[in-house]
Amino acid sequence: MQKHIKQALMLRRWVSIGHHFPGRIRLKYKLGILTKLAGFKAADIETVLSDIPAFKNYILNCATDSIVIDYDAEIINPQWLDELFCESEADAAQACYQIARCLELDGSRHE
Repeated sequence: MQKHIKQALMLRRWVSIGHHFPGRIRLKYKLGILTKLAGFKAADIETVLSDIPAFKNYILNCATDSIVIDYDAEIINPQWLDELFCESEADAAQACYQIARCLELDGSRHE
């Protein structure tokens, strides 16, 4: 889990919120993120996302450099996502840990 948190906190610097309402978030990404993602296999990313029931769907739009993610706001508190992409490193780290704690490694909800 620690490895995923470290990666998420590193990658968030390349992403900003385009719009967000509970259950749906559009993330705008900077082109520099592509070099950071080069070390990840697309199939591995697909597997991780599909194993997390909180993520219902996502659409990658290369024309707008954005990704829209539909998620279950009952599992992931929308405020945590706002905090994950805020300016404060400390708030972002805390939000990332909160999200990680609410999800088990296998993607199930942690009670």
